[in-house]
Amino acid sequence: MPNVKTNPLRLGTDDKRRKGSASVKQLPSDPGFTWELFLITLLALGVVSGISAFMILLANGKSPGLLITLIALLLIVLALTLTPRLSNKYRARHRLIIQRADDVIRNDTRPPVLYLRSFSDDKTIARAIGFKSIEQEMKLVLLDIGPFIAFAEPNNDEPTDPGAARLYASQEHWKQKAREEMSKARLVIIRVGDSPSFWWEVEEATKNKGVRPEQLAFLIPPEKIVKYEGFRHKASEWLHCQLPEYKTKWSPSGQHGGILYFEPDGTPHFRKIKITWFRQTFWNLFGASLKIALRPVYEQLGVKWTKPPVQLIQVLYMFVLFFLAMLVVYYVYAMLSRLI
Repeated sequence: MPNVKTNPLRLGTDDKRRKGSASVKQLPSDPGFTWELFLITLLALGVVSGISAFMILLANGKSPGLLITLIALLLIVLALTLTPRLSNKYRARHRLIIQRADDVIRNDTRPPVLYLRSFSDDKTIARAIGFKSIEQEMKLVLLDIGPFIAFAEPNNDEPTDPGAARLYASQEHWKQKAREEMSKARLVIIRVGDSPSFWWEVEEATKNKGVRPEQLAFLIPPEKIVKYEGFRHKASEWLHCQLPEYKTKWSPSGQHGGILYFEPDGTPHFRKIKITWFRQTFWNLFGASLKIALRPVYEQLGVKWTKPPVQLIQVLYMFVLFFLAMLVVYYVYAMLSRLI
């Protein structure tokens, strides 16, 4: 990416927009902790309690009895049956709040965050049994910077678990529309892919005079980490710099991808997305980790960054997992002691 000097006139315009954003009309963004999640939590606690009682009695050489066995089995069946249905109802709430980009920008005058991705990724990254798609979790983070917008897939009136407000453009005019939206955006974030459209977006974003280096970021998802090396070499054709290597290290929680961003002079940096055990929730697994990875992007854009808070319900969730692990250890120890 060529070195680009900051444009004082552009900065002045952005500052005015930021000052005016204090009176922005807040649009619906997240259903929060609803009755569906409450029931799922009760079912999970019921299953844990039933299994715990069953294992403790067995470990102490006592018969659990027919009643406790039936209750434990009933809770497991209810959890397996109702959790997917409740999850789908919760996800349906997100679909109800999808909006057109025109309406969002009309209510929020800040320069938007433009999210570019392959339409085929929409289906692959929407979780089968999760509560939010990756795009929905991104929305909760990137709304701090500006209204979150993305292009709608042509001829698809019901996108899969959308998060960003949708821009609409015909197949013939989408490139011109993309150029215009890049020039208006406060941040352009591109999900790494390997399609002809993706490489056109990379080329256009790097040569578009309306996109300064610090206004461009790439999201490298975990499933594309193995392809990062190929992207790194090919993208240098347009970025005009050597991109950082991705050094893999074994992690018990696996790989979670990363963020590639640039300083105002075009210097690239790669930040890994790391799991944050106590700052996420079981219905928002990605948002807190993404926000922590995006901290330097926030700071370069002049956006206040705050660390995601510790989630008390997640602390409870981790405590339950720890309790179950200790229960299994106790059960194995008790059975071995009886055998000896």
